[in-house]
Amino acid sequence: MEKIGVGFASVTDIEKKYVMDALDDERLSQGKYVQKFEREFALVHGQKYGVMCNSGTSALHLALETLKEVDGWDENTEVIVPTITFIATSNSVLHTGLKVVFVDVEPDTYNMDPKEIEKHITDNTKCIIPVHTFGMPCNMNAIMEIAKKHNLRVVEDCAEAHFAKVDDKPVGSFGVITCFSTYVAHTITTGIGGVVCTSDKNYMEILRSLVAHGRACTCERCVASDGKTVCPKRMQSDLDRRFTFIRIGYSYRVGEIEGALGLAQLERKDEIMGKRHENANYLINGLEKYENLIQLPRHPENIEHTYMMFPIVIKSSTGITMKEFVKYLEKCNIETRPMLPLLNQPIYIELFGDIEKDYPVAEYIDHYGFYIGCHHGLTIEQLDYQIEMIGKYLDAYANEKGDK
Repeated sequence: MEKIGVGFASVTDIEKKYVMDALDDERLSQGKYVQKFEREFALVHGQKYGVMCNSGTSALHLALETLKEVDGWDENTEVIVPTITFIATSNSVLHTGLKVVFVDVEPDTYNMDPKEIEKHITDNTKCIIPVHTFGMPCNMNAIMEIAKKHNLRVVEDCAEAHFAKVDDKPVGSFGVITCFSTYVAHTITTGIGGVVCTSDKNYMEILRSLVAHGRACTCERCVASDGKTVCPKRMQSDLDRRFTFIRIGYSYRVGEIEGALGLAQLERKDEIMGKRHENANYLINGLEKYENLIQLPRHPENIEHTYMMFPIVIKSSTGITMKEFVKYLEKCNIETRPMLPLLNQPIYIELFGDIEKDYPVAEYIDHYGFYIGCHHGLTIEQLDYQIEMIGKYLDAYANEKGDK
C-alpha cells in the first residue's frame, strides 16, 4: 500500500476553471473571486464580513490586534487558550504582546474544559479563544455563559472546523471575531490562506486596514480595485486613501488565485464534508471493537463534527506505548501525527517552564494521542487497510497480554 497521508488537497475542474479565469483576466492581486469568497464564507459561518489573509495564524493575530486597539488592551492583558491546540493559537497572543493563560481540556472532546476556565480568570483576563480541535466543536453554550458573566471577548479558532455546528448553529457565529485556516489539507483549501470573520463593521474596517499595512482605505471597492474603475472615496483627502496609512499594519494579503480556489472549494463543501463524515464513520465502525484499548472520536448528537483528522487516544491501562504503535503504523505506510502537543514544546518550556504536569488531561493526550487521516481523498481500500493494520497491532498486543 502506498503512503496514506493525513491530508488531501482536492483540485477538480471547478478550481481549474476559476483559476484560469483569474489568469485570463490578468488579475493576480485581489479581485472578484476574493470578494465573493470572503462574503460567502462569512455568511456560511453566521457572520456578515470576511477578510481573507495569508494564514489562520495571521487571522488570529489580526483579530487580537483589532480587539487590542478597540478595547485598549495592554501588555498585562490575559487571553485564555486551551492546552491542546496547534501552537499558532497561543503564538498569536504572544505576537500581539499579550499574556497567554492555559486551561486544560476535556478528556473526551480534547477541547477547552468549561469547568476549568473560571479558575484562571483574573482582573486582567479580557478574552477567551476556544479552539474547535480536530473539527470537534467546543461546548460553546457553556463558554459563552462564562464569557458573558465576566465580560470577556470570545475569538473562535475554527482553523480545523469549517462548517461544524452546535445545535444546528455554525461554529464561527459565536465569537465577536472568528478565525479560519485554508492551508493545504484543511477541510477546504486555498493552498495558503486564512479568513477572519465578524459582523461588526468597525472591526471589519480595522481588519482590512491591518491586513494591508494599516492603510486608510478599507472599502471593498478599493481593496479589490480592478484598475478600470475609480472609487470616489479615494481622493476625498489630499492623499490617495489607498496610500495613506493610519496604523502599524502588516502585509498579510493573498491574491486572486487563492480566492478562486477558495470559491470553488466552497461550492463543493457538501461533497467534501459528506465524504469526510462517511470516512470517519467507516473508521469508527471498523475500530469500535477495540474501544477497550483506544478512544475513538465520538461526539454528542447535537454536534456536527467535521473530522479534519481522526484522533485516537490509547488507554493508559493497556500498557501500549504511543511511540511503538505509531512506529508500527508508519512502517505500514500509514502517516500519523501527534495530537497537537503544546506545553512540552521546547520553546514553551523555555518561555513558561515545565508546566505540562499542571494540566493532567493535556499531559495524558500528549503521551498517548495521535491521529490518522479520514479525509475526502481516501478510498475504501485505504480505509480498510488502516482498520486492518491497527487491528493487527491491537490484536497481537491483546493476545500477548492474555498469554502472559
